[in-house]
Amino acid sequence: MKKRLRKKKYLGEFREDCFEIEFSIDPPFTADEDDAFWDTFIVGLIEGRGLQFGGGGGRDSWCGVVEVGRHGESGAAHRQAVIDWLIQHPGITDVKAGPLRDANYGWEW
Repeated sequence: MKKRLRKKKYLGEFREDCFEIEFSIDPPFTADEDDAFWDTFIVGLIEGRGLQFGGGGGRDSWCGVVEVGRHGESGAAHRQAVIDWLIQHPGITDVKAGPLRDANYGWEW
């Protein structure tokens, strides 16, 4: 397959990886703690590493997908960095992360 088509279809060297993440917040954060957590998580960790996060949840639990994309650093290193950061953050419990998978073709419907 030509490079142009591989790029268009996110195949080969253009594959983008992601992983699912789940965690609990115990005890639930106050409004100020919640703002501070999400600021440091999204701006400091996710955007700081060139990643993307999408997900949802409530006061006591969240789940989502972290897109690793195409980086020189391996997706496994990014995945472990996110897990380690969440485990070390006060108030975050039950951190679970799925395996790296193809963000475009790695889902079963």
